[in-house]
Amino acid sequence: MDSRRNQVTPKYVSELSSCEIFVFESNLAGHHDGGTAKIAYEKFGAEWGVGDGPTGKCYAIPTLHGGIKEIEPYINNFLKYAKAHPMKRFLVTRVGCGHAGFKDEEIAPLFVEGMRIPNIALPQEWISAYQRLGINKNPGKFNRPKSPKVVSEEVLHELAQKYAYPISIDLYMQVPDVKIRYVKDRDEFGYTTLSNCFFFDDGGMYVWDRDERWKEDHNQALVELTFGDECHGRGYAHRVIFAGVATGVYDCNEEMIYTGDVLQIGEESDGQTFALGTINGNYGFILDNSALMLSDCEKKKLKRVGTVFYQLDSSKTPVLSLNDRTRLFQGAYDSIEDRELKKVMAKFTPNYDQEVWKYKALDILEIEFKWNK
Repeated sequence: MDSRRNQVTPKYVSELSSCEIFVFESNLAGHHDGGTAKIAYEKFGAEWGVGDGPTGKCYAIPTLHGGIKEIEPYINNFLKYAKAHPMKRFLVTRVGCGHAGFKDEEIAPLFVEGMRIPNIALPQEWISAYQRLGINKNPGKFNRPKSPKVVSEEVLHELAQKYAYPISIDLYMQVPDVKIRYVKDRDEFGYTTLSNCFFFDDGGMYVWDRDERWKEDHNQALVELTFGDECHGRGYAHRVIFAGVATGVYDCNEEMIYTGDVLQIGEESDGQTFALGTINGNYGFILDNSALMLSDCEKKKLKRVGTVFYQLDSSKTPVLSLNDRTRLFQGAYDSIEDRELKKVMAKFTPNYDQEVWKYKALDILEIEFKWNK
């Protein structure tokens, strides 16, 4: 998929979404008599007499008062404005290449920073000009934002908010590559990335999926509350239960460890079993009066044996955070029988059953669940 999809201004702009801003060339007097300025004034609410900056659903850049050096400060101001309004999509027209008479090769270099600002769309003529001029020969290639070394549930919510615009229009290469696990159904986890999900104010996690099975679960009103009327073609947004992030660490069987995993540490005969969460900016096991960091454990002595996603709320209402689930798994006052029972329950996840005897029955019947698939 082209990482600049949705970042090219349509040749003809006849309507705007609630998120879009029409960027046009103007004069300092704000007399919007012709060209894109006339369109901005008549269709999109640009104010007469305002020749610089935002009005209505527009942004004016004056280009008729001098040469390139005189125009450049106004373009720089626009770029700063676009960065400061990441949930707006700015459709830049061929500013300066109309009545002002400049060539694409003269104006396009002033906007080259806009190639790396995800909520700016530029004219195709400028993208072609960059290639002719040898500027950023591959416009779609850039450094993907780095993922934090440790991603807690709180950090994940912050990232989702920070990168909301590229998430909304599926610019996945402009979102950190955080791999996320979620509960898809009983006996089935789903796997996605930060670029394909979002979190609502109530803490619920939503994933986009184009499978028709999710059509009835789609919540368009909630999508529009979160992103406006963008997200065209993203599929069906349906609520799921967050079930951890990939840590980048593998166990003794070369399986990726996720937060929320229950791991056996040491040999089966004398090893201990703990659930993995985050603590003080690290991946670790939250114990009674101490903690054990994942980085301090030998890979060969780590084995995934289940997860903490048992006795779930079938309504997908977030009742407990991931760290709360891990703390409950290694309860300070658990008896040996309690610990063994929790290990059994951890094997049969994800699971909505509330009755303990059902987990025991699954164990006796040796039913296989897909938690590690």
